[in-house]
Amino acid sequence: GRRRSAVMRAAWTVLACALVPGAEAFGVHAKWSSKVHASQVVDIRMPMPSAAPKTKTRTLVKPGLAQPAKPQQQQKTAKAVPKRKTESAYVPMWKVILLGDEEYEEDPVCGVIVEVLPDLGPDEARNKYHEAQATGDSVLTVVNQEHAEAYVSQFHRSTPMVFADAQPE
Repeated sequence: GRRRSAVMRAAWTVLACALVPGAEAFGVHAKWSSKVHASQVVDIRMPMPSAAPKTKTRTLVKPGLAQPAKPQQQQKTAKAVPKRKTESAYVPMWKVILLGDEEYEEDPVCGVIVEVLPDLGPDEARNKYHEAQATGDSVLTVVNQEHAEAYVSQFHRSTPMVFADAQPE
């Protein structure tokens, strides 16, 4: 009776260790019990399933005999590709317009124009300045909308502040 209960307790200990990961941390040890020797404990844990090895099948065909049927291949479906925007795609262009003002001074305003629009040289900036003063406005450059709005905001933040506008072409 006593020996049998010790063996049963050892078997339950092994079972607890197999079913509860980390059971050893709570004082349950599978190797031996205080009253039962390790050789008396039967390990009843279930073996872990192992990955089955992949098998390859080869079909030998003898000349003169009928060929075995080949399995049908799945047809590939084409993925939808988004339309790419290229340089030839239409991009609306906007004019950056310098507005004339009586309080402008020529040198500081021309300096700001050259600073904001580096493609314009000092001589061309002076010509645009005189045109804006004479007619009320002058087209400085034609670019896409995002760049035009950025140029206008740079003109407004500059010192001295230069009045400019962006309009669709």
